Amino acid sequence: MRNITILLLILSCVFAGHIQAQTEFSKTGTQWKVNRFCYGIWNDTYINDDYFYELGTDTLLGDKNCKKLYLDKVLVGAFLEEDRKVWYYPFQEYVNIPDRVLLYDFSKEKGDKIESYKIPWNIGGNLSYCDFFDEPITLTVEDVYYECGRKIMVVSALADYYCREDAWIEGIGSPSGFWGAYEVAATDGVNRNTSLAQVFASDKSVLYYKGQVINPDYQSTFLRPGKTWEIQTPSNSIDKISIGEPRMINGYPSYPVYKGTYHYDGGYLYDVNGTIYWLFGGYYDDLLDCDQYLYSFDFSEVDRIYLCVSHNVNMVYYVPPTYEPYTVTRTDRIQCMGKSLKRIVLEGKIKHVWLEDVGSLNLLLYLEGSGYHWDASEYKLLRCYVGDEVIYDSTDFPDGIEGIGASVPTYSIADGKLMVHNASGYRLSFYNLSGVEVYSQILSETTETVPLPAFSTTILIGKLQKGDAVISFKIGEIGK
Repeated sequence: MRNITILLLILSCVFAGHIQAQTEFSKTGTQWKVNRFCYGIWNDTYINDDYFYELGTDTLLGDKNCKKLYLDKVLVGAFLEEDRKVWYYPFQEYVNIPDRVLLYDFSKEKGDKIESYKIPWNIGGNLSYCDFFDEPITLTVEDVYYECGRKIMVVSALADYYCREDAWIEGIGSPSGFWGAYEVAATDGVNRNTSLAQVFASDKSVLYYKGQVINPDYQSTFLRPGKTWEIQTPSNSIDKISIGEPRMINGYPSYPVYKGTYHYDGGYLYDVNGTIYWLFGGYYDDLLDCDQYLYSFDFSEVDRIYLCVSHNVNMVYYVPPTYEPYTVTRTDRIQCMGKSLKRIVLEGKIKHVWLEDVGSLNLLLYLEGSGYHWDASEYKLLRCYVGDEVIYDSTDFPDGIEGIGASVPTYSIADGKLMVHNASGYRLSFYNLSGVEVYSQILSETTETVPLPAFSTTILIGKLQKGDAVISFKIGEIGK
């Protein structure tokens, strides 16, 4: 009996390991949206097409239980995920093509070699064309890392003059398309780009979007229905920009933007793992998606970024977006309405100041269908709020927000604790409403978390003081 129990345990472990190895590459209903875009340097007309791969039901090939693979609802082959390898079985009749092709091998580690194939420049990895599998190439795994629990392998063909790197994402594929591997550079003077636009799980939840693996636990704090920005224009009028309830645009929750009651330029904001994008020109479903990066608060000092300054909408002719370089000259945290928010200062043709959960302290949306606001620095954000919750109020900074130094203490309150930063040498005191001091402590460099004292009163006045510098704040119910 004991031997039988041990055997069952071993078999269950093997079975569990097998189940764990299966990813979205093995699930009926997984769908990949691939974008194929090209335009000629002599002719500005463009082609912008989306096509879809989808895994169907099971099919038995020999002793292998595979999934049917469809391209735009046409059966093109079969798919098999086995031992962290992903195989493609082409159903097309071509001369001298293998019975199956190794697309991905996630069992490899940094420094390992993988035998793959060159992808001709004129097909973009389209698996309905199979006559190119006679051009092998050796790929090297340059790096391995994990993102949102998924293994990502950076591969390249070091021996090839036209080498370019690709990233393989387990359960998702390649940012270069459904299958990226190695795509040869174009030689006909036409600009082409194939990219993986989205990946949907079998339940149609989004797994990949805008070049990022979606973090299922991420909750946007920037985008909230009813959030409103009051902006003073150069003519001293007040614009009110607000966002409404999210809608599904391109399979992703996007928030409509309103200027007063007008749907502002048909635009939407959406948040991908903390990066905010602006999608405009939403009046025409058949247009090239005119969406651009708007905000990110992950930058560090001296980072160099490029902001889009014009993006024209045209039904026929393609006009490439125009970008301007900006350098991050300052990052710090400031105290704003009782919260510690990250501030980013960018220097370029004009100066930008961004505040976490708020956006620009000038003009919220720089990019419009007609181009860029070069007078953005003459706009001023007055307030940002959601309902009765005020996130930013310019009257809190009468001397200007840019002059606040990083050395000023910042604080936040959560779970009955006061989080204090940059307060070395400051005295922290609590007072009741009668002005009686009920707690006092000199903060050291290592003191960042201070448990809030429990008193019968429900309101305390907090004070951080060092010399003439005094910061006061109110605590409502204890610990809130």
